[in-house]
Amino acid sequence: MAINPIDPMPNLGNAKEVKKKVNSSEENTAQNVSDKVELSPEAKKLHEVQMQNRLSDIRGKVESGFYNSDEVLNSVANSLVKVIQSK
Repeated sequence: MAINPIDPMPNLGNAKEVKKKVNSSEENTAQNVSDKVELSPEAKKLHEVQMQNRLSDIRGKVESGFYNSDEVLNSVANSLVKVIQSK
């Protein structure tokens, strides 16, 4: 029994017309958006405390020389290479 791959580009008929309809729909949606997010004072305070704790951890690692280790430096260098190669 043969298994045929799924076509990654299905036939959408007139692609320009489809794209035009999608863009028009997105414009209408963007104009009618009324969602908003409100954070409670408790949530804001919790976020502030978490950020202060995170900053304390980072400051401690900087002072201890953690970020000067070969392991960390190699990890950062590898991440930079991946980003540069992906562009």
